[in-house]
Amino acid sequence: RRRDSQRERERERRMMMMSTTTTHAATRTTGTFKTLRERSCSRVHATTTTTSSSHNQTSSRTKNSSSDEDDDEKMIKKKQHFVEQLGRGVSAFALASAMSLSPISMVDSANASEIEILQTPAPTSGYIVDDAGIMSRASAGSINKTLKELEDQTGYHLNVITVRKLVFEQDPYAFGDKVLETWYPTLEEGNNKGNFLLVKTAKEAAVVGGPKFLKAVGDDVLESVLSKNVPINLEYEKFNEALTSSVDRIAAVLEGKPDPGPPAKFEKDNSRTFKTKEETGAKREVFSNVVVGLLVISFVVPMLQYFGYVTGDPDFDD
Repeated sequence: RRRDSQRERERERRMMMMSTTTTHAATRTTGTFKTLRERSCSRVHATTTTTSSSHNQTSSRTKNSSSDEDDDEKMIKKKQHFVEQLGRGVSAFALASAMSLSPISMVDSANASEIEILQTPAPTSGYIVDDAGIMSRASAGSINKTLKELEDQTGYHLNVITVRKLVFEQDPYAFGDKVLETWYPTLEEGNNKGNFLLVKTAKEAAVVGGPKFLKAVGDDVLESVLSKNVPINLEYEKFNEALTSSVDRIAAVLEGKPDPGPPAKFEKDNSRTFKTKEETGAKREVFSNVVVGLLVISFVVPMLQYFGYVTGDPDFDD
């Protein structure tokens, strides 16, 4: 019995020792796992902190670069706006200078319209109102020179007016009379004055003037100018030639010189340049006969030559 009791105690003691060892091992394992978990958490936290800081730095750099780009764009826009304002200012200054240098109120202006011609006073310098813009510099200089000499020598004054088209007054004679009455309302003022009007779109012309002016020119010259000088040149749109030739004829007659006369009309040759069917058929027959004759000669002549050669050779039969 004592031995059995000792054995049981020894067994219990071993069991107690084994349970204690197991408990210590489990406690150590649990502590190790806790340590590893804490380390991994700390590493994850450090990585997250590093990533967030790098992201913040990147976002701050992006913001700085975008703000720099915005500043550059603003500077470029400011420069463009300044250049545009400067260009507008220069254009306005140039326009104002041109308007101040060119007298708009004068009827001699090339931009005068139909209403402006009627509303402005008579021209005191120059003789041309080229509203249609059809006169060249050379033609304008020649006409001004001719009319200046005419007025200095005879006292007759002729104005040359061109318009694109007549809107309010369709008849060129009626509009010319209106302009003459507006510029020279009394008989004394307009007695020796005249207007030569040319309408570009309609290709029409009219000569109006005071009684003394029209009588000095004469109906024959006026009719010839309006029926020959103007239509002959305007048929080919020679506006400058129509004006210069008409003014030269009127000025020559008023100065007592011989009338240069109307221009020679260019007659276009309207005769046919092709052959008729009969002419073509007759020539075709002649050509056929010639061809047939050549063919006959090309066959007959060699045969005759051969026959003559054979006949003249006595040894040919042998």
